[in-house]
Amino acid sequence: MHKLLRFYSQNRIKVWTTVFAIVFIILVIQILNNATKKEKNNTNKGETAFNVVSYHNESESIITEGSVPQIYQKEFGNIIDEFYTYCINHEPQKAYELLAPDTKQVLYQTESQFENLYYRDIFEGDKEYTFQSWSNSSEDIYIYQVKIFDNMLATGKNNNEYVEDYVTIVPVDDHYKLNINGYIGRKSVSQKESNELITVEVVNIDSYTEHEIYTFRIKNNTDKAILLDANRKTNTTYVTDEEGNKFTSFLYEIASQDLTFKAKEQKTIKIKFNRAYHNEIEATSVNFTDIVDVDEYNQNESIESYKIKIEI
Repeated sequence: MHKLLRFYSQNRIKVWTTVFAIVFIILVIQILNNATKKEKNNTNKGETAFNVVSYHNESESIITEGSVPQIYQKEFGNIIDEFYTYCINHEPQKAYELLAPDTKQVLYQTESQFENLYYRDIFEGDKEYTFQSWSNSSEDIYIYQVKIFDNMLATGKNNNEYVEDYVTIVPVDDHYKLNINGYIGRKSVSQKESNELITVEVVNIDSYTEHEIYTFRIKNNTDKAILLDANRKTNTTYVTDEEGNKFTSFLYEIASQDLTFKAKEQKTIKIKFNRAYHNEIEATSVNFTDIVDVDEYNQNESIESYKIKIEI
């Protein structure tokens, strides 16, 4: 005991210096560990550091000339990053809140539908993503291409295979939200035409990157059953654009009874057309050129058809 006291008395400065050094090292290690944990937790919660990125390279458009205006680049990049980070971190309920109203109305009316029809099929496992501006137009429609692939470091798989999606930035009040799954948006039309058989109103058009879906409100003006398209040819129901191009319908996707209208019947139907999105060329009309009276058609399939054209 006396030897320890003597040693302490003779080496007091060295002892306390060593103690302070050890305490300091322990504190530094704890601070670094806490910072690492906090960073990991923030990442798991979808809080990324992407806000400091300019997104300049991601804003160069692939299809159209030029790029996303600089004033939008950061905000658009942030919303895309936020949505896909939530999906990758398996927080679909938070991702769903970033969807635009049209996407919720047209594609995913509930969070459950979003999870079952979009999220689960794409984000199972450990994923990564990249995005690039696809096109932008004078109408301020900004579309981005997104590629979702396996995290190579986590899964050991190469990332040559990926799921491709297209998202559109949509203004909602004073901020932005997303249309996803190739959906661009809805245009209200409310244009109608009538003839002796039928009245056809184009209610709205839902545009996707690869096609358009038209909603029609149709009324049979007669006391007989009417068939909207006898389907005697493949190009009798079509959309035209301002350059004179014709885009045929996917009527084979619709049951015959849905195209048949009983006496005085009115109903709403949707028809898909193979018109891919074009940011500069507008559609000009919808044409039904093979409308027939059902009774007459059943007696003679070669009867002359009725036609109707709706300007849009």
